[in-house]
This record gives sequence, structure tokens and C-alpha cells, in this order.
Amino acid sequence: MNRASVLLAASAAALALTAAGCGGSGESGGAGGSTSGSSGAKAAATADPGVKHAQCMRENGLPGYPDPGQNPQNLPGRDSPQFQKAQRACQSLEPAEKQPGTPENAELQQKMLKWTQCMRKNGVPNFPDPQNGRIQVKKGTIDNKSPQFRKAVEACRPLEVGGAKGTGG
Repeated sequence: MNRASVLLAASAAALALTAAGCGGSGESGGAGGSTSGSSGAKAAATADPGVKHAQCMRENGLPGYPDPGQNPQNLPGRDSPQFQKAQRACQSLEPAEKQPGTPENAELQQKMLKWTQCMRKNGVPNFPDPQNGRIQVKKGTIDNKSPQFRKAVEACRPLEVGGAKGTGG
């Protein structure tokens, strides 16, 4: 949860970030939700491309993959074969703002890069650069409760990236 706290506290996360490397890779027979809910509720939930992508990731071996805005549960690392397999299977469902090469993603990447550079400049030297619209903070590398981290967050607040779905401004 520390990594998720770091990402959420940074406001660079909301929908654009996916935390990884939480450990654990227990296999599960399902995605953890009921498939027989009302068709209206299901249609509303699946209308969001981020939700469709998350459902696909869960169906392809990552039962803890979160819906947009939720915390991840026991995900394997992004470099694990399990994660890579699910990512390949669900690539076509990834929301446009997360797909490499789109103008929205290039703009988001630049904003996130400025923010991460600010974090490093203001006392968090090992804060990682964004990759593919995400900031992946490895467990144990950053203390989000330290005075340096809190100072950096405050100093970089003007550069924070809002929700990934907005057009920016």
C-alpha cells in the first residue's frame, strides 16, 4: 500500500498509473466479481475503456488488477511473464490516453517528466521517470512519509498532473 500511497499522494496517478511489483502471484479462478449482475449496471461499468481494460487484465491472469482509481492487489512485477502475457492480450483495450504515440500521451508524458524531475530536485533523488504514462515506484525505494518526500510534494504541487482523462490545460 505504500507504493499506492506514494502514487496517489503525488496526484500523478489517478487513472494513468499502475503500481507493480507488490509481490505475490497466487492464482485465482475468477476476477473476484459477480458476472450475473443487472445488465444496466454491467453496461454502465463496461462503457469506460479503463474498466474494459482492467476486466481484460483480470481475465488474463491478473485477478488483482484494479479498475481505474482503485488500489492494486498483489500484482506481479510489470516484467513478469504473467503481467506481460495479460498486457499483450489486452493491449487493444488500453485507453487511448495510455497508448504510446498519441498526442495526449506525449503531452501527459512531458508533464509527468517535469513533475518527477521536480521531485528529484527537491529531495527525492531516486524518484523514477514516467514510462508509458505511468510512474512505477519500486517497493522500499522511497519513503513517502519522510520530511523530504512531503517537502518535495509541496514544492512540486504546481506541476502535478491531474486525472488522466482530462484534456489538461
